[in-house]
Amino acid sequence: MDERKRDSIIAYLRSRMAEFGITERALAEALAEAPAAPPPPSFTKTNGTHGALKTKRPMPQLPSLPKSAGGAMPIFRNASGDTWDGLGDMPEWLKRAVHAGQDIEFYRV
Repeated sequence: MDERKRDSIIAYLRSRMAEFGITERALAEALAEAPAAPPPPSFTKTNGTHGALKTKRPMPQLPSLPKSAGGAMPIFRNASGDTWDGLGDMPEWLKRAVHAGQDIEFYRV
């Protein structure tokens, strides 16, 4: 943060403190009594020799694909979770997408 921005934030905080009648001493006492908040988790690795690895965000788990009535695994799925195993007539959601110009391979699982 550059110094001008820092000074601007400090001036804003001082004006708000004055508006609510908060003294610097009262603020210092309140901060001393408050438990220290843990830093927010970081999801990147450190690059340096004196930093430990930070936690990574876990990969989201995709829902398992439901089997069709015939027991076959689906070949196509849309964002709503609708699936088609490629057997029988093409479902309406996939027909609409293909007729709208979407490549059917976009929906391949």
